[in-house]
Amino acid sequence: MTGRSRDTLVVTPALVLSRVSYGEADLVVHLFTAERGRVATLARGARRSSKRFSGSIEPIHTLSVTLAERPQAELWPLRETSLSVPRLALTQNLEAMTRAGRALGWIRKASPARNPEPEAFIAISEFLDELDQSPELGQDDGCLAAFGMRLLSAFGWALELSLCVGCGTPCPEGKPAWINPERGGLVCRACGGGPILLGAALREALIQAGSGDSHRIPSADADQALRVIERALGAHLGIDDKKA
Repeated sequence: MTGRSRDTLVVTPALVLSRVSYGEADLVVHLFTAERGRVATLARGARRSSKRFSGSIEPIHTLSVTLAERPQAELWPLRETSLSVPRLALTQNLEAMTRAGRALGWIRKASPARNPEPEAFIAISEFLDELDQSPELGQDDGCLAAFGMRLLSAFGWALELSLCVGCGTPCPEGKPAWINPERGGLVCRACGGGPILLGAALREALIQAGSGDSHRIPSADADQALRVIERALGAHLGIDDKKA
C-alpha cells in the first residue's frame, strides 16, 4: 500500500450508499462521489467520537468528503467528512425514505467502481432534493419511476421509445406500443413484439421523464414503468429479472 505521504487527496461531494462496522471502531463506507464515482472507503475510528467525521457519515444527506486516493488499494482511506446538504425533512418521511433507498440501491448496482458518472450524480442529488422539499412526491412510486428513466439516460442506457429498435419503423404518436427492455426499447410486431404493452400516455410520460422534462409518472402507471426500468437495468447488469 502506498504511504500516506504519497496519497493524492481528493475533496468531493458524496452520498453514502452503505456503511458496515469493521473491527472495534472503524467503518467500511461505500460512497457515490461526484469526482470518482463509486468508491469503497475505510473510516478509521468513525464509530468513536471523532472531529474528522462529526457524526456525518449518514445516508440521504450530501457530504463533503476528503479521500486518500490509492489506485491499487481495495479501500481508500476516508480522511474527513462534513455535512454539505442536509435533508432532514426527507429523513422523517418513511415512505419517501423507502423510495430514496431504492434509488440509491440502483446507483450502487449500476455505477462502475471508481469511474465518474456526473450526470447520474446530478440526477440522484436532485431526486433527493425533490423528496426533501416536496414530501408528497414520495407517497407513491411515480417519482421513483421518473427518476429511474432519467437514471437510464444518465448511464447511457436510454430506452428507445419512438421507433422500433429492430427495423427503425417510427411508432405513430398517440399509439400504444410493445416494448422489450432487454432489447433497449420498442419492438414492432414484425420484429417479434415485446413482453410489455405500453399505452400511449405512459409511453409519452416515459419519454418526458427520460429527458428530465417530467419528475413524476402517473400513479396508475408507476408499477408498469418500474417493471420496464428494472428489466432494462437488469439487462445491462446481467441480472435476470423478467417480471412482465
